[in-house]
Amino acid sequence: MLPAKSTAGDPGPDFKAIFESSPNLYLVLDPHLRIVAVSQAYLSATLTRREEILGRDIFDVFPDNPDDLGATGVSNLLDSLRRVIALKRPDVMAVQKYDIQRPLPEGGGFEVRHWSPVNTPVLSQDGDLIYIIHRVEDVTEFVRLKEAHRAQGDLAEELKDQASRMEVEVFQRAQEIQETNRQLRDLQAHLEARVAERTAELQEAIQALKQSEEQLRQSQKMEAVGRLAGGIAHDFNNLLTVMFSASQALETKLGEDKNLEAILVASERAARLTRQLLAFSRQQILAPHAIDLNASLDGLGPILQRLVGEEIELQVRTVPGLRTIFADPGQIEQVILNLAINARDAMPEGGRLVIETQNVDLDESYAQEHHGVAPGPYAKLAVSDTGHGMDKATQARIFEPFFTTKELGKGTGLGLSTVFGIVKQSHGHIWLYSEPGVGTTFKIYFPEIPQDHGASLAMTATQTADEGGNETILLVEDEDQVREVAGNTLREAGYKVLEARNGDEAVEICLQSEAPIHLLLTDVIMPGMNGRKVSEMAISAHPDMAVLFMSGYTDDAILRHGVIEANVPFLEKPFTPRKLRIKVRETLERMAQQASGG
Repeated sequence: MLPAKSTAGDPGPDFKAIFESSPNLYLVLDPHLRIVAVSQAYLSATLTRREEILGRDIFDVFPDNPDDLGATGVSNLLDSLRRVIALKRPDVMAVQKYDIQRPLPEGGGFEVRHWSPVNTPVLSQDGDLIYIIHRVEDVTEFVRLKEAHRAQGDLAEELKDQASRMEVEVFQRAQEIQETNRQLRDLQAHLEARVAERTAELQEAIQALKQSEEQLRQSQKMEAVGRLAGGIAHDFNNLLTVMFSASQALETKLGEDKNLEAILVASERAARLTRQLLAFSRQQILAPHAIDLNASLDGLGPILQRLVGEEIELQVRTVPGLRTIFADPGQIEQVILNLAINARDAMPEGGRLVIETQNVDLDESYAQEHHGVAPGPYAKLAVSDTGHGMDKATQARIFEPFFTTKELGKGTGLGLSTVFGIVKQSHGHIWLYSEPGVGTTFKIYFPEIPQDHGASLAMTATQTADEGGNETILLVEDEDQVREVAGNTLREAGYKVLEARNGDEAVEICLQSEAPIHLLLTDVIMPGMNGRKVSEMAISAHPDMAVLFMSGYTDDAILRHGVIEANVPFLEKPFTPRKLRIKVRETLERMAQQASGG
């Protein structure tokens, strides 16, 4: 069939509509002699309807008149069409008597008609037959004039005019066929270009899918390493708590001793190491505020300049009206300092360090390309250096704990893993862009929070004096050594201590104790009943009881992704005896103030 209107780019002419509205009598056949297109003029001349003849064989639609025993219309037309198919050249037929069947509503039967047909092939670029254009002139009236014995001269002149008109029509038909073939070639070229374009789009989609899969694998790997690091830090903190308590107890009995001092110093270093592991594993205790990154950068300005040295040009660029974020101020400062140190070490011969802030809106497209990102408003912190940069293999491992490109003894490999953990625990996202020999840029996106969501969730201490008391404390800890040193410390401070190895024992003690229990000191993570559940059941038995949680890490399901709930006291392991006494006293005093309405 003739091409319909184009649907891409310039709409172009609607050849189908032009063809069907042509005043000439056209019928288009496929190589199997089925009707595939017809002009309205042809339909009118043959008393047919388009929907009734399209797709049908031409001789099923136009049979010979059964009442005319000498009818030759079908056989002559069939011979002409076969010549066109075989020779692939136009075939001009003599005037044919080919009667037309009238529709039943118009009386049925056949109506005598005479036609002057021309059958023309339409070929593809490869020379294959695509269509046959069957063009006719209704010469019934002319034949009737001849049969009415018109003057021979008039008849000859009419025949001459008819022949001239046919010659003109044949030429015009050839021009039309040529133009149609050109349009078909243009359409084919357009379709090929569109296929190439769609193929390129598909390749881009496949590449984006591969990138997304790689990001997901990297995220899953970091999550698994984080869980492992958090578990190790939790167990290590319990051991450090015992080491702190035992060392300080020995120091009290023996006095100052270099060996004991060395143990305490090593324990402090180990405690810092576990805090870094907890930061990476996103299980560190955070005390978030509504903060302004610009203010954090302003406060760190002098420190940053001294940190990077005079050989490095430091530029801090902040935008006014930066969106407020919800994070732990101290941890955000640690992120900035760690990134600055990393940049400094990447520029041993000097360079430029640029720290900048910006308001950005991440859309659906960005979120689809970056695993775990939700669309919305963010505050961006970017740290860029002109150092030696990193290759792809290094970038894939740069946030792993203990991975470092520095020389042996020059780095722990925990700086960037700490940054990664703090950012993730603060519900942010960090992405790395680096080229060897060009430099590195870290881009961090923190989600915006409402302006009125600015209350600090950290507990404010009401008293920091190292003093004891005589209240009753229920100590719940599944690690025997930790429970022993904590209990001894509290007893030495004057407290009455009830000990439980798990949640069930703690609940049983609460139910059986008729005397008041003033404070519940419980570990958060324990086999069976966790610390949160213990506190709920203990308070139901002793409503005036204060609660102090302690843990080496924070379980996401209990303390809401590592963020302390409002006004919930928390003691982070490892702790020294003095820290334990101070925190217990603070919690008891605060509970007393709340009870008195202070």
